[in-house]
Amino acid sequence: MRAPHLLVPLAAALLFAAGASATPITPNTDLSGTVHDGENHSGVNATNSNITLASFVGTNLSSGTLRNVTATGADFTGANLTGTNLRDGSFTGALFDGAAMTGNLRGADFSGASFLGTNLGSATNWNLATWTGASYDATTVLPAGMDPAAVGMLVGEPQTAALLGLGLIGLGLYGRPRHS
Repeated sequence: MRAPHLLVPLAAALLFAAGASATPITPNTDLSGTVHDGENHSGVNATNSNITLASFVGTNLSSGTLRNVTATGADFTGANLTGTNLRDGSFTGALFDGAAMTGNLRGADFSGASFLGTNLGSATNWNLATWTGASYDATTVLPAGMDPAAVGMLVGEPQTAALLGLGLIGLGLYGRPRHS
C-alpha cells in the first residue's frame, strides 16, 4: 500500500530534473561556451550577455531579444530566430547556416559570419548592419533590395561533403591501374 505514495515524490524529482537540463538564459550573464542545442528559449531575453562560442544548433530563439550581445563564433546553425531582435550585437564569425532570421538587425556586426542556406528574407534594418566578409550561397534568402556584394558579403565555400566527394573521386581516378 505504501508504493503509490512513493510515486509522487519520484515523479516530482524526475520532472524537476528534466526542467533543470536547460541552462537559463537571462540578461547580463556570461554564457560563453555553453551548449543549448535543440532547447526551446522562445521569448528569451539575453540583452548585454556574453554568448561567445556558445552553441544554439536547432534552438528555438523566436521572438527573443539578443540585443547588444557578444556572440563571437557562436553557432546558430538551423536555429529559429524568427522575430528575434539582434540589434547592436556582435556576431563576428558566428554560424547561421540554415537558420531563419526575421528580426531587427540594426547595428549588428556579422563580419565573417556564415549564412549558407539562411532565410534572411524578412529581416528588418539589414541595411544598418555590418556584413563584411560574411558568406552566403545560392540557397540563402536575402532581404528585398540587398546586394550581397555591395554590403561586403562573399560567396560561400563548397560544403564539406562536396569537397570530400570531389576528393574521393580524385583518389579513385589517381588510384586506377595504368596501362603501358
